[in-house]
Amino acid sequence: MKSRVRVLIADDRPIFRAGVQGMLRDFPEIDVVGEAMTGREAVERSRRLKPDVILMDLNMPEMGGIAATRAIKDENPERVVLALTVSEAEEDIVEMVAAGASGYVLKDVDPASLARSIQDAHAGRFQLDDALTRRVIVRLGSALKRSRRPLADPLTERETQIVRMVVEGMSNKAIASRLSLGEGTIKSHLRNIYRKLQVRTRAEAAAHAVQLDI
Repeated sequence: MKSRVRVLIADDRPIFRAGVQGMLRDFPEIDVVGEAMTGREAVERSRRLKPDVILMDLNMPEMGGIAATRAIKDENPERVVLALTVSEAEEDIVEMVAAGASGYVLKDVDPASLARSIQDAHAGRFQLDDALTRRVIVRLGSALKRSRRPLADPLTERETQIVRMVVEGMSNKAIASRLSLGEGTIKSHLRNIYRKLQVRTRAEAAAHAVQLDI
């Protein structure tokens, strides 16, 4: 039996958290395991509850969503954070993605689309529309170009193959299937890719790969 995706909802408004719980109740493949009303609570409950996906608002007391995402990813780089917010500002999106978010979903999303975004993020797919993804990658690539040196430890042929698939938007499962490898092996390769590219996130890896013409 396929395991359910464990979700933590981080938002400072109880009525919104209750609404999201209600939306997701109709999807048996998703299990809401907890809530947080501040960024600091999100970090602590992520550590304790070990959710698969954290739905993270940007504006919360004590610690905002961007800082909370960065702290969560610092503790566990494989934890998946999906921004769920009202802000469409490109700067917010870039900062959230740079902090480690696996995507960005607006709060007026319909229940089926939200459930699909959660599942896709859990599977390793980046959650932005195509035009916005390209703009974010360009912005991240420009920042990386100013701060990066040539790779001291070049990517292997296999790592280059995988990062090109990341740029195409393929999930870990899809990459594993195409290469006839296990998902765990793909995750291991991605950790090495992040280390060599000196990045923290999938989007930054894609941006850096594009900037280096990999």
